[in-house]
Amino acid sequence: MLNLPEDVARDLEARLAATTPEDTSRGLFFLGVLDAVRFLGGADAVKRCLELVGETADFMPMQTYPFPRFLRLSYVAAEQLSPLVGGHAAAQRQIGTQAMVDFLNSMFARDFVQQTGGDPRRLLELMHSGYRTALNFGERSVEWLGPKAGRVIMKRSLMPVPYNEGIIQSALEVAGVQDVQVRGQAQSLVDAIYDVSWS
Repeated sequence: MLNLPEDVARDLEARLAATTPEDTSRGLFFLGVLDAVRFLGGADAVKRCLELVGETADFMPMQTYPFPRFLRLSYVAAEQLSPLVGGHAAAQRQIGTQAMVDFLNSMFARDFVQQTGGDPRRLLELMHSGYRTALNFGERSVEWLGPKAGRVIMKRSLMPVPYNEGIIQSALEVAGVQDVQVRGQAQSLVDAIYDVSWS
C-alpha cells in the first residue's frame, strides 16, 4: 500500500492504467526524484519513499526502467514533500524541476545544451529530442505565439501537468532566461498544452 490520499491514488492508478509494458524512463529521472526528496526532506524521507514502493536507490543513470516504477516513486515522493512545499501539485513541480536540472547536468544533455546556444526558442524546439533521450514514449511539439511566447503541446506524456511545468521552467531558467512563466492545461489525462513566456 502506497498510503496516498484518495484523489492522488486515483490519479496515479489512472496513469498506471495508461502505461504499457514497453514504456520506459532512464534511471537519471528516478535519481532526480530521490535528489528532490533528499534536498527537501532529508535521508529519512528518501528511505521512507523507497520502502513504500519497494525500491532500492541503486538506479543507474543511463539504464532504462519500466515507467510504472517511476510513476509510483514520484507520486510517493511528492506526497512526502507535499507538507513542505504547499501540496502535491507543488511537490510534483519541484520533482520536475530537479529532473531537468539533473538531465542538463548529465552526459545525455551535452549535445542538447550546445545545440540550443542559450536561445530559449531553440531550446523549446529541441526539447522533444531531450525528452526522447530520457523517455521512449510521447510526442511533443511547439507553436509560436510571439517572439517571447510559445505553446508546448504534449501528447501521451503520462506525467501530471505540474511535473512538466517544472521541467519546462527549469530548462529555460538553467539556460539563463529571465522571468519565465509556464502555465499548463490538461486536455486529457495524458495530453496537455503549456503556455510559456519570458522577458
